[in-house]
Amino acid sequence: MYPLLQRALERPRIVIAAVILATLALAVPAVTMAPTESASTEPGGDVFTARDRVDDLFVSSVHPTFLIAVADNGDLLTPENLGSLLAAEEVLRTDPVLGETLFGYYDTTFETDVDGVATIATLIDAELDGALAAGTASATEVDSAADRVIERIGIDSQRLGLSVESEQVDGRWVVPATTIQVLHDNDALGFGNVSVTLGGGTEIEEFDRDVQAVLRSAEGLTINGVAIDVNLTSQEQGAVAGPFIGFTVLAVLIVVGLVFRSYWSLAVVGSLLFALLVWLKGITNLIGLKDDLVLSLIVPIAMISFGVDFAFHAIGRYREERAEGRIARPALATGLTAVSGALLLALASDSVAFLSNLVAGIESITQFGLGAAVALVSAYLLLGLVAPFLLALVEDAVPTPTAGRRSTVLRLAGGLAAGMMVMASVLLLVFIQPAIGVAVGAVTVLGILVVPFLVHRRREGERVGTAPVADAADQIAPVLGGFTAAVAARPWLVLPATIVFTVLAATQAVQVPTEFDVEDFFAADTDFVQGLNAIDTHVGPRGGEPAQLYIEADLTDPAALAAIADTVDSIAASDTTVLSRGADGIFVETGVLGVFDDVFASPVALGQIEQLSGVAITDADTDGIPDTTEQVEAVFAVGSQTGIPLDAERLAMTPDAVRTSAAFTGAGDDGQAGATVIQFQVPDSRSQESVAAAREFLEPYATDLSVALEGSFVQVTGSAFVREASLQATSDALLVSLPIAVVLCLIVGATFLRSLRYGLASVVPILMVVAWLYGFMQIAGYAINLVTATIAAVSIGIGIDFAIHFIARYREELARTGDRLAAARATGEGTGTALVASAISSSLGFGILAFAPMPLFAAYGLLTALMIGMALVATMLVLPALLVLITSDGPAADDGTTIVVPDHPGALDREPILSA
Repeated sequence: MYPLLQRALERPRIVIAAVILATLALAVPAVTMAPTESASTEPGGDVFTARDRVDDLFVSSVHPTFLIAVADNGDLLTPENLGSLLAAEEVLRTDPVLGETLFGYYDTTFETDVDGVATIATLIDAELDGALAAGTASATEVDSAADRVIERIGIDSQRLGLSVESEQVDGRWVVPATTIQVLHDNDALGFGNVSVTLGGGTEIEEFDRDVQAVLRSAEGLTINGVAIDVNLTSQEQGAVAGPFIGFTVLAVLIVVGLVFRSYWSLAVVGSLLFALLVWLKGITNLIGLKDDLVLSLIVPIAMISFGVDFAFHAIGRYREERAEGRIARPALATGLTAVSGALLLALASDSVAFLSNLVAGIESITQFGLGAAVALVSAYLLLGLVAPFLLALVEDAVPTPTAGRRSTVLRLAGGLAAGMMVMASVLLLVFIQPAIGVAVGAVTVLGILVVPFLVHRRREGERVGTAPVADAADQIAPVLGGFTAAVAARPWLVLPATIVFTVLAATQAVQVPTEFDVEDFFAADTDFVQGLNAIDTHVGPRGGEPAQLYIEADLTDPAALAAIADTVDSIAASDTTVLSRGADGIFVETGVLGVFDDVFASPVALGQIEQLSGVAITDADTDGIPDTTEQVEAVFAVGSQTGIPLDAERLAMTPDAVRTSAAFTGAGDDGQAGATVIQFQVPDSRSQESVAAAREFLEPYATDLSVALEGSFVQVTGSAFVREASLQATSDALLVSLPIAVVLCLIVGATFLRSLRYGLASVVPILMVVAWLYGFMQIAGYAINLVTATIAAVSIGIGIDFAIHFIARYREELARTGDRLAAARATGEGTGTALVASAISSSLGFGILAFAPMPLFAAYGLLTALMIGMALVATMLVLPALLVLITSDGPAADDGTTIVVPDHPGALDREPILSA
């Protein structure tokens, strides 16, 4: 390592130019090659296959926008509130853009033609012959009309959508809220089917928000969409969290400046931290990684910690050598040579920990592992190698700052301003506009580093690089050294106590649930959460998230249709509460079976089908299904000519099964079986327990039906079950990647350290940190989701990083002194100080993030801050005690190699045992 540094020090301009050119080159893809596709958060599996087939085969001809209106005064059925809602409906119908998209249809429940939207206000106005819209209806007339509508349709009617908290008070209905369903012509819009998933596009969501905005013109009502804008809300919440992430960067840089008592340290680290994010964004765009919440937000945040950790160890070791009297460039050569092996080993261990996520089988998580590895290599090069190199060059050229309060205040103000400029650059680059972020970042580097350097180097005075060094950390070094020595002297007390504590934590860690609740992601005051809360309050078990039973079968076979009908009847007759139900039982849309219900319910249509097809349609066993395949084919062939709707959506069959003759034998053009979908609703789908209960209820029916259909594909699916499967896959991936990461870290550590015992010692803190962190999550009520699952990989990376640096320094000091306790003390004073400074810096930064209004970032910030503190405790408390047990005292000996450092005659520098 030393010869390489010597050559670099002899050609500093080449090194600086290479870094600048690489950053500029990577800024191009960072700005111009932004991903256009989103990474999937889903693994493979039957539930996803069935969902995809439903989306492909059953594209709805209507696009629904679902909303809920809550009366501010608690009573919707007043002339003022109903009139206001009615007026908002009319504004929507007459809107020059939205009005043209409305879907007209005959509503069989309301028994009236509907032009896109109809509510209780529409029906009451019809009862009053337009008096409500005209504003002439009295409260008594409205109450009477409302009674007639509710009596005719039913207070529990899901279509009417009145609140479950509705009640009769003093002879009149008091209804606090109602649902609103707006239907649009999907053939004109071309939206396809809609599902509530993070990572999707926002075109449909923007359209639904426009509908919401128009209806919000209704005074006296609070109207929110129901799960209409998950991705827009995510973007807005991320933007709100942006300043807190910026303050995280600022806090980290301020700690760097305070610990090293150096403006130049802050300016160098801040400039290279910005370059690190440019490298990360540029490389990930260049290799084609997709857009993803974890990659775009979580990886950059995590790399702040790792990057600053590299900087603290590299710069800290350089300044240790400065403190021993060496001038800047020789101190750099000696210090960086001494720490280079530990930095490289930390890089290798951290990288394999993150790359273990490649086995997850979930695109978002595999991208996280790959992106984090890319960022680690970049952080190693920029913060681990270039940062101390650049700092040494700067300090070798600029004069020592003048003493005095005014000078100190100016340096503090300059450091704060520099940190704020870096913060602004990072926010622009990551959250707002990368092109502007790169431009502002370039100006920032010029303003906080290049220009001040050019100005100060012209001044006379003793160079910083030759002046004595005084770091804030010097004051705690003796304390840390004494602490590690005390711990090392009592291994039989420390280790049993920490083992017992870890076992207790592990018993809690294995119980952490895998859950998805929208309030874990978005703030409670967002419209998205408010809408779902209103649904929970006012709809409850009457409504829920759509769920499907997807069935592939020969749909012209009466036996197959009868088996499907038996399954539907069995489910509908159940008294379960895990599916939405009303006064008449479970809500169910019977798909293809509904066609035959319509046929046999209409003697006129039945006669016309028989006349047109020349086939008599019979139902001898009264099961609601024609007796023969020929009869079923006749219904499919000519039913639409008799008024029986046979479009693909109404029939809930594959489009080929409606349009082609092959369909009537139950096969489409591709030879596959026909398909149908039976629809249910899952109440309280925000709760994973509710979703799991619904799935466990439906799956036996699906299995039995598949057997009855001789092995046909029958699968429970729907967005709620898709989310559940994704979360379970995330949890499973965590269980797989964690042991792989630990084993790989052990192999890397043992190989680089050339010692199995040291390798084993390096993974002990990992296991403890993971157990402690997830034990805390269980006790504090946190759950595993796509974001918190990534903290496991980060905790492994931080844990192994801290352990490697401590062990490498301990080996060096033990070889030098031959005394285990002295080696532990020296390690605590040197590397321990850097570890504490790094941990304080990162924990403080992430602790600020914990106050972000978006729960997703707040939880990540808090848990990461705690994890870093736990990693520090595990390293400083456990490793000294463990290392004295696995090593022994020996004779003090010089390492053997001496280096005469230029510009420092007579000084001897040791080349450490562990070096690159």
